[in-house]
Amino acid sequence: MTLMNVFARLMRTSMLIAAATAVIAALAIASPVAAQSSDLGVSGLSSGPASNGAPNGLEGIGGATSGTPKAEVAGKVYDFGSVLNAVPVAHVFKIHNAGSGTLVIGGVQTSCGCTAAKPTKSQLPPGEDSDIAVMFDTRFDKGPATRTITVYTNDPASKSIVLTIKGDVKVQVEAAPAQVAFGDVKHGTDQTRQVLLNDLVAGTDRAKAPQEFKVQSITNASPNIKVAAAPRSDGKAGAALTVTLLPTMSIGAFDDTIKVTTSRAPVDITVFGNVQGDITVKPAQVSFGVVPHHQGTLRFVRLVNAGPRPMKVTGLTSSNASVSATAEPIEAGKEYKITLELRPNTPDGALRGQVAITTDDPQQQTLSLPYFGIIGSYRG
Repeated sequence: MTLMNVFARLMRTSMLIAAATAVIAALAIASPVAAQSSDLGVSGLSSGPASNGAPNGLEGIGGATSGTPKAEVAGKVYDFGSVLNAVPVAHVFKIHNAGSGTLVIGGVQTSCGCTAAKPTKSQLPPGEDSDIAVMFDTRFDKGPATRTITVYTNDPASKSIVLTIKGDVKVQVEAAPAQVAFGDVKHGTDQTRQVLLNDLVAGTDRAKAPQEFKVQSITNASPNIKVAAAPRSDGKAGAALTVTLLPTMSIGAFDDTIKVTTSRAPVDITVFGNVQGDITVKPAQVSFGVVPHHQGTLRFVRLVNAGPRPMKVTGLTSSNASVSATAEPIEAGKEYKITLELRPNTPDGALRGQVAITTDDPQQQTLSLPYFGIIGSYRG
């Protein structure tokens, strides 16, 4: 037998083996065992949190079912119209599988202030429905309000479905003013401000209200701010709050939030201000403005002591090496001139920092003098 004959026989044998392998593979795909394995792959899908970057447990779902799922929602937007704040809004969205394959709901995410229950079904055969109950907390909303709920599915045409709940929230109780600004207050003195709570449900006619307006509780964080409630002197529905800043409030800026619980709805009132000691810096902050490239400049402030005890500046420290500060007494124990120098050749860009002024006053051992500016052609 020649070498060419042997080679021809080997080629024919290889072709027969390849053909047999293809037939066996085709039979395996069409067999019931293979179909059963495919179904098991769908039923084993998790509707829990996502892994490996796929949304909400839907990784690897494409092509896992026979047929194609199709998610349909009769109403993706629910308009609840007008409600009073503190009245919860509830709605049920219905997801329908109009496709030919199993629809899998992998997860539900909501925007803030909205709580969604788990879907009643996470896997829907063709023709079946799943309900998603949504609760919207309106306690601290006012005016037009919108919340969204995102549902993740294995529908190739709707991998994420955005549901919306919206409407207008009417305020039941209004604080006037809603922010209490004490401004600059001398240390050791007390100050009071009044806030009126308006019952907008009753308005001016208490007989129309479903129940009498009552202040149930008042809380705030700072022990140096006290709040008391009393009936309104004008006879209108609501209450009057007296907010008192006590002399024990420490020197410096302060802020607090008064939380009032009423028989209607809760109300938050912001309180802020600044307690000043005997020593003050004028102005309270320094602007260098826009300084040309390579140039330096000077700024001056006054440090004034209005108290009976003499005061001495013991140190000046700048947080930025490009700015230095010196103190020069104008009136012994009473007033200093503080000079801030921006050094030449300061790098271009935004400049920001502060000078810490230390004194021998036991109540104001350190004062802060912020400064800022723009150097050169900075455009950020």
